[in-house]
Amino acid sequence: MPGVDLCSATSYFVAIAEIAASKGIRLTIGSDFTEFQTHLDTQSQRHVLSPMFDARKSSIPPEKAFWIAGFDENNELVHTQAMRLIDLSGSTLDGHLEQHFCDYRPGTLEIDESRSAYIPTPGLMNIAGHICYHGELWLKSGPRGYRGTGLTAVLPRLALALGLLRWSPDFIFGFMFPIAACRGLAAREGYMHLEPGCIEWGQRGDSDLLEEWLVWMSRADLDYLVSINPGVLYEKIEATVTATQRRKVGAKDRLGKPGPVKERRLPARATAIPRAPQQDPPT
Repeated sequence: MPGVDLCSATSYFVAIAEIAASKGIRLTIGSDFTEFQTHLDTQSQRHVLSPMFDARKSSIPPEKAFWIAGFDENNELVHTQAMRLIDLSGSTLDGHLEQHFCDYRPGTLEIDESRSAYIPTPGLMNIAGHICYHGELWLKSGPRGYRGTGLTAVLPRLALALGLLRWSPDFIFGFMFPIAACRGLAAREGYMHLEPGCIEWGQRGDSDLLEEWLVWMSRADLDYLVSINPGVLYEKIEATVTATQRRKVGAKDRLGKPGPVKERRLPARATAIPRAPQQDPPT
């Protein structure tokens, strides 16, 4: 494995941890995935793991995997992510996924393996050696959550830096739903390569197929990433979020206060059905 610039990688990791602390988030790192599950069990928005990180479904050597959990000032779980080292010496990620892609199925979905399929993408043919799988990314949403802030860009990079320091991998990869990828999530998380396709999941009770795209980065990409100050990116995103919020407030002020709204009766046979709350999927 190539050497690591300890100064750059360590400074990068510490900078992100300090940003999280400034927002009241306490970060915990561990390698016992039974403990990780106990943390998830306390959070209604986030409690199911994929087989790759579920100690009940997979043997996870502690020296080859870690998890990161973030807790707010009330000790509520608000952030998760995990990484696992895979030795593909003499093989490629293409060959690995051809046999084991179902191990990467989303834990939050009821997957029908007989209707699911792996679809090779160009990058998979060249990803080999000591590689890391990055998954279980989640950030709490809602009024007391952190989605839509600069933390969505810097927290995922925490595991990238830690993976570099621990294992000095040749590649890091993950999967992402198309709608999230098209909204720029891959770029925000630090991934420099995005390939449409890769996996189609069949779901029990649903005729539609759910697609996941491949995201990945090489060792050269990773070295370059940790040479850039994450605080600058965080501040730019926070400034953009603040400016957007101010524009929304200004637009409401210009519209003025709304007048009285006349009650609209529903037709006799119509029924108002409230929307059921939905559980947020991991990012």
